[in-house]
Amino acid sequence: MIIDSIKMKNARDRRALTQEALAHQARVNVRTVQRAENGEPIRHETLADLAAALGVPPAGLLLSEAGSDVEGDAEDDIAQIQVLKRVEKADMIISLLERAVMSVIDCNADPTEKNMPALKATITALEGHIGHVWDENNHLPLRFVSLLTKLEATVALNTNLMELERAGLALYCAASTVYLRVPEMCEEGLAISYRQKPRYATAARFMIAHYDNERIRVRADVVWPLPLEPESDQDVDEVPF
Repeated sequence: MIIDSIKMKNARDRRALTQEALAHQARVNVRTVQRAENGEPIRHETLADLAAALGVPPAGLLLSEAGSDVEGDAEDDIAQIQVLKRVEKADMIISLLERAVMSVIDCNADPTEKNMPALKATITALEGHIGHVWDENNHLPLRFVSLLTKLEATVALNTNLMELERAGLALYCAASTVYLRVPEMCEEGLAISYRQKPRYATAARFMIAHYDNERIRVRADVVWPLPLEPESDQDVDEVPF
């Protein structure tokens, strides 16, 4: 598969990532990032890892003329896939929520009497930190009133993660770069004005699933709390992340 170097560099610039930083987040060698940006072929798994780190769908990085590598239904399949990584520690959750303007959480593990306590505790804790984009008392992205509060939240979330693992489950997450209008406070409360210019922002996706792998691949179609705006090439060039 051939990556479009311009698309990849734009996505990397929006996240203010160097090649070394992208390699670290995607868990690949920096030489792999360099080869991808130079137009050399990469594997599907590497494409998925780079796209996950950049918060874009895998098909969004492909060279549009790469028909010899990805054609027809195969290209459609790539566009519909998102890679989520297992959350190993709670600071990964908090770091993501401190950047995200909106989040969703889902579960594709069947609830049972054995795992329900862990599911309930984890979902309740996450929903408490995620909040809602239309809640005027909620300030997104997540902000803690003190360092002590943040440390206590970290300890509690780490406990949730251990309880999930004992139940044979894991929490997975991914960050997506989205283009949208964010609600702003006005006299009537929170509102979105269509005179606002859309901007790039981070959205967080969490999913609880059976712990079989360090990464899971799921459908990329997410119902976000806020509507996404269509992008244009001009917007991509002019709006930094």
